[in-house]
Amino acid sequence: MYSRIAEFQSTSKVNCDMIIAFFQNVMIPRNIKNGQLSCEVYRVSDTTGFVISSFKNKNDATKVMKIMADELNEVKGNTKIKLIEGERVFRIDQ
Repeated sequence: MYSRIAEFQSTSKVNCDMIIAFFQNVMIPRNIKNGQLSCEVYRVSDTTGFVISSFKNKNDATKVMKIMADELNEVKGNTKIKLIEGERVFRIDQ
């Protein structure tokens, strides 16, 4: 299992709402069709949040990143985005 976490900070609440709507309605559904296993979006404040994306492996994560690279760069115009990713070591569920 491979995960990517994207932390985002928008310039305003309205911009943050628009980005979350774009993630929900356009980017994430397309990514799921192209190999992403799951996605969760969390809101930390009116202007910040983070996205946790899961993939079967790094190759699938790289494939999806290539598909969304141009859109991600466009979003970065009004939003700071920090990415961190890696292989899952373990998971514990109740």
